[in-house]
Amino acid sequence: MGKPCLEFPQTVIKEGKDLMKPKKCRRIVNGIAFVVLGIVFLSNLPYFTSIRTEMIAGAMILIVSDLVFGLIFLRCPYCKRLLNFRWSSQSICHNCGKKLDEDN
Repeated sequence: MGKPCLEFPQTVIKEGKDLMKPKKCRRIVNGIAFVVLGIVFLSNLPYFTSIRTEMIAGAMILIVSDLVFGLIFLRCPYCKRLLNFRWSSQSICHNCGKKLDEDN
């Protein structure tokens, strides 16, 4: 009864090499958020009243995909823990204390 029946293979992740840099990830997340704001703003114009519901539905899909993207990729490259979703960028990881987005 020492070992479980099913073992998943361990993957070796080099520090800071395998994940997208947090600065780039935040730019993508913020860009998608601005696109959503633009869609919501445009949907209120009189020219787009006939497709307003489709525009709002598309904006909702973008919001969900933005959250999923952030949850997957907005992580510390060292400890792989989730970083803040705030607009301002974070210079250190609050979990492991290492600096983020170093230009080596």
